[in-house]
Amino acid sequence: MLKIMITGATGLLGRALVERFAREDVTILACGYSRAGSDTHRLDLTDERAVNQFIGAHKPEVILHCAAERRPDVSERDPEAAKALNLAATRQLAQAAKVKGAWLCYISTDYVFDGISPDYGEQDQTHPLNFYGETKREGELALLEVSSEFAVLRLPILYGPVESLDESAVLVMLKQLMNQAPTQQDDWAVRSPTSTLDIANAMVKLVARQQEACDVAGVYHFTGEERMTKYQMLVKMAEILGLSCQHVSPQSRPSDLAKRPKDCSLSMARLKSLAIKSEIDFVQGVKYSLFRSGDALAKIGLVFELK
Repeated sequence: MLKIMITGATGLLGRALVERFAREDVTILACGYSRAGSDTHRLDLTDERAVNQFIGAHKPEVILHCAAERRPDVSERDPEAAKALNLAATRQLAQAAKVKGAWLCYISTDYVFDGISPDYGEQDQTHPLNFYGETKREGELALLEVSSEFAVLRLPILYGPVESLDESAVLVMLKQLMNQAPTQQDDWAVRSPTSTLDIANAMVKLVARQQEACDVAGVYHFTGEERMTKYQMLVKMAEILGLSCQHVSPQSRPSDLAKRPKDCSLSMARLKSLAIKSEIDFVQGVKYSLFRSGDALAKIGLVFELK
């Protein structure tokens, strides 16, 4: 039976991958750290010895590396910690995987691009504008330097079922909807909100392809098809929930600590050539996410019933 190791298994994407692969005929090694529970292996990816021992003992054949410092503003404030996880830990994991003969797929970001010339293809030159994007780009390079047979999967802004609204840069905006104080939301940067379930379905197909043909290598892009600003996402979520968003005004210029690109929309040419594409639109994905996030919604006084 195929043995799959998933890092960051307690995070937004990692949980979706664990849940989706659990429906396949595989053995899952779910690894986490700060939120590791009884069903998760507690593993510090910055501890090279621990990583080598874990892979040596459990012998995964596939490693899906989701663990990362994903918050651009936090990366700017604590660059050493971001670099330790996004770069150094990735290199160490890749080296251990190569020694033990495992195939590794590294989850990266559209923020490796500068946002000037979308749609970005897998072969396009990277030029990150912030430290987060830089560490993820360096992680990509380190991984592929260890082995050109490994893969990188770049993703845009994500949403999915959450334990806390803060986990998703999309669903966290629900707090703004519920707080009726006048506020603003970004209407400048163009994003491609993508469902973690959509990604998980694609990853099942990608791993199956690798097991069958052993030819999944290099850089791939996966993205939702719709493009919208965060303000437009907020308005759409307000419509789904039947809430007013009159108190939220569009902000036409960036205001974050970390410099962000204008439009990093991705082309999915390589995955589409493998018959892998996005199958969940924003409204579908948000409704599913809200339905599966009851506890998190309850904390802000929201109840969602799927109709």
